[in-house]
Amino acid sequence: MSHGVVSLSLPPADDSLRAVLDSVFASASYEWSPRPDPLAFLRHAWLALQHWLESLAHNHPDLYVALLWGAVAVLAGIVLHASWVLLKVVGGATAPRSVSDGPASPMAPSSAWYRAEAGRLAREGRYAEAMRADFRGLILELDARSVVRFHPSKTPFEYAREPGLSPPDRGWLERLAGSLYRFAYAGEPCGPAEYAGWQRKAEWHAAPH
Repeated sequence: MSHGVVSLSLPPADDSLRAVLDSVFASASYEWSPRPDPLAFLRHAWLALQHWLESLAHNHPDLYVALLWGAVAVLAGIVLHASWVLLKVVGGATAPRSVSDGPASPMAPSSAWYRAEAGRLAREGRYAEAMRADFRGLILELDARSVVRFHPSKTPFEYAREPGLSPPDRGWLERLAGSLYRFAYAGEPCGPAEYAGWQRKAEWHAAPH
């Protein structure tokens, strides 16, 4: 009895079916090449740091403890500083309006009011606030002479760039505004001598000349 070998022949694949299969396997879902990972270097750096800390803890335990406490101290300092800044911001937002910022009435502020307010603040030893009030009074006097235009939102240096100022007066007012920023805003110590010198200069400039 003889056994013959049966050969099966498959029908040739249809061209349209082949085209469909080629398009399916060419899609991104079947793309097997590795994709770039933009955060890989961070993971590698973190693993390297962990390995270094483990090695440090094993080989130099005292140095590891000192480093750990140093990191805790730095973190505590950051938290305390952030809390202090937050309290300053919240306190400034809820603080009552300073009298040196002007009267609360909707009427236009007067130069005489600011001059009187500057004198009162100076008698109380609040020379930086007195300097702010005195500068506001100076600007209002210059506004009355049509040298500058007063506006509550303007900064002191903006007044020094007014087109009505002559070049010498512009330079002088810039220096006066610089002194105001140092004493009233930057926290440079301001005592009676500094305020008296400031007041003499402001009164001289405001007088007609």
